[in-house]
Order: sequence, then C-alpha cells, then structure tokens
Amino acid sequence: MRVATAGFGQVQVLLVESDSTDSTLQVLAEVQQQWPALRFISAGHLRERLPQRTARIAHCRNLYLDELASNPLYAGLSHVVVADLDRVCADISAAALHSCWNTTLAWDACAANQGDWYYDVWALRHPVWCPGDVWREHAELKALFGEAEATQLAIFSRQVHIAPDRPWIAVHSAFGGLAVYRREALLHARYAGLDAQGQPVCEHVTLHAQLRSQGAQLYINPQLINALRTKHGGRKGFWRTQRRRLWAWLRGARP
Repeated sequence: MRVATAGFGQVQVLLVESDSTDSTLQVLAEVQQQWPALRFISAGHLRERLPQRTARIAHCRNLYLDELASNPLYAGLSHVVVADLDRVCADISAAALHSCWNTTLAWDACAANQGDWYYDVWALRHPVWCPGDVWREHAELKALFGEAEATQLAIFSRQVHIAPDRPWIAVHSAFGGLAVYRREALLHARYAGLDAQGQPVCEHVTLHAQLRSQGAQLYINPQLINALRTKHGGRKGFWRTQRRRLWAWLRGARP
C-alpha cells in the first residue's frame, strides 16, 4: 500500500488490530518509528466480549470511522482507502489505484477486482449477479443437494472473471479486499456484523446499504486489481478443472 499510494498529495495510514497473540504490536511500533504516516489502534482482546467474528470485524472497522470523523489529523482527506491485510492486496499498484480517477462517473465508492476470479461474493450485492446473502442461500441449497452442489450454485457460479478493460459495474455493495471511498460518504454510516436476530451478516453490506440510502453511487472498478490470484480463486479453478475433466470423460465414455 505504501508504494501504491505514491503520488498522492497527503497520505495518512491508520491500522486497526485486535486479538493478536504474536508480536504484531511490537512490529507495528517498530514500523511506526520508520513511517511517520502510520498510526495504529489496538482494540485489545474482543473474542470473549464479541464471540461472533463478524461482530469483531465490524467493531474494528467502526473504530476507523470514529477516527475519521473526530480526529483533526484526517479532516483534510478527500478519499479513504479501506484495505484488508490478509495478503489479498499484495499486488495493488499505483496505476491500479489511480485508475479510480480515470472515469467520468461520479462515484462515492469503488471496489477492487482480482486478476483471476472475483472472489468476494458475500460482500457483493447486485440485482442480477448476486441479489442476496450467498451463505444463507448456501445453507438452504445444502439441505436440498449437499455441500458440493450448494457451494457450486451459491458461491462458485458467481465468482466470475472480470477483465480489466470491462466497464465499471454499478453495484449495491462490493468490497473485494479493498475499496476507495469519498471521505464525506463515510461520515454518517456504521458497520454492523449481526442482524436484528443476532445472526452473522457481511459488515460491508450493512455499511453500503446506509450509503445508498443517502444517495451514494457504488461501483466495482475492473482496473483496480489488488490481487492477481487469490486462494479463493485457486479453489474455484480446482473445481472448474474437475468438472471439465468429468465432462470430457463422460463424453469420451459414450458409445
């Protein structure tokens, strides 16, 4: 990310962590000494207080929203890049990030794409491509057809390849490990990782629903590639290969 943000006028970095059991905090403190733009917040140990993973993630993301709204250090920023640090952004480049401004569209948020398969379908909402919660759909399909067919229908069938030269895709929600927002669009919204019944939901979907209710325009930017390959895409490639082999074998086995 440090290389990808080169060329921007002012760059501030805020990292939020929780529940680390290794030397993460020590490493962050050392990096901070060498990179003055970096600040970090530790939310401490949340697992006992917030046992649901989605609730912990939403809590940590809301900490950055609090800082964005109240800390004078971030008052002059025009845009915010939100990124996961689980290596899904390993291939982000300055050219990819700058592509967000090579458009005539008036966007409030643009989400990343991947080089192999667009993987983040839980955070995705599109009226045709992915209108609902894929994991809830998966649970219902599993009861009908079993694990493999449910995964294929609910998850893998929606993990498509989006070529970088495709037009921007208007969505109701998307993330893909990284998204760029207008700062003002984020000031009156919150993440939530649980629904009213206490069931896990994707925190990006709840945030983006609030943004859209305020008139925000959300897109996937096909040129904003943050990963050439992902572990999710690799798994999808495996299953596609197996299906092709099975189909070829069945065709060859016919008399």
